[in-house]
Amino acid sequence: MTSLRGASTVALVLAVAMLVGCGRGASPEDVAREWGRGLYATDADALWPLVSAADRKAKAEATFRRQQRSLQGFTRDAVQQLARYITARPVKTSIAGERATVTLRFRLPDANAPDIRTLVHDWDEQRLETLPAEERRRIVARLKELHRAGRLPTIEGDETIELVREAGRWKVLLNWARGVRVTFAVVRDPGLPLDVTVSPSAVMLAPGERVRVSIRATNTGARDVTTRVSHRIAPEADANHLALLECPLLLPARVGPRATREYESEYMLLADVPPAVKELTVTYRFPAAEARRP
Repeated sequence: MTSLRGASTVALVLAVAMLVGCGRGASPEDVAREWGRGLYATDADALWPLVSAADRKAKAEATFRRQQRSLQGFTRDAVQQLARYITARPVKTSIAGERATVTLRFRLPDANAPDIRTLVHDWDEQRLETLPAEERRRIVARLKELHRAGRLPTIEGDETIELVREAGRWKVLLNWARGVRVTFAVVRDPGLPLDVTVSPSAVMLAPGERVRVSIRATNTGARDVTTRVSHRIAPEADANHLALLECPLLLPARVGPRATREYESEYMLLADVPPAVKELTVTYRFPAAEARRP
């Protein structure tokens, strides 16, 4: 990842840190708050211990970790600075035996607001990483000043989280086993000198979840290969429930001779997906190479 522009910046708006502990005495609200903050921060280390046993059986830890975006360097530092100003208060809690449902109202710094984007150089991760120490300190100080003055742009929204009590501890129940199975496949023209793999090959997604998909293409020939890749979601009638957030393959893909290129796409299963939708298939199609102009 070299930049946090466009749709990929949405995840940054919701970034959170400073997670609360999840000890045996943690209330459903505490665990729900920790889950919500960890989810917005895409912090797999904080999230996985909170996942229920039933969900762990439905999705491997490695697959889950792959779904979380990892911020690095000063970009991560700036996000954590913003995260210190996030609040999350319970709106409604209902407990029935070993199950609980908690609705939290999060108030988050709006990292997409013009003043913030200008301050952090449009969240260009490469540029932020090369800033001198003095400039980094100036950015952190300005964020503190905006917060103290009550001028830090914020957004507000509710999140409802289901929990189950296991061995005296509350865990987040995501119902992955009853989610949507999304399968990823590749079809290439037989005459195209490319070896193409996709990872993961399949994943279970709950409504509102994201997944990052890596497409690795190796040119086995002695000449450049340029092809315009397309992706199709089936069944077509349900395709609108899987949103494409990021895909560099929307542009022609060029792979040099004996070289390997890796492309990453990001999808989200929309929250309003009907219960009747159980499976979706995403197929990347690599047609014959485009003819080069003489």
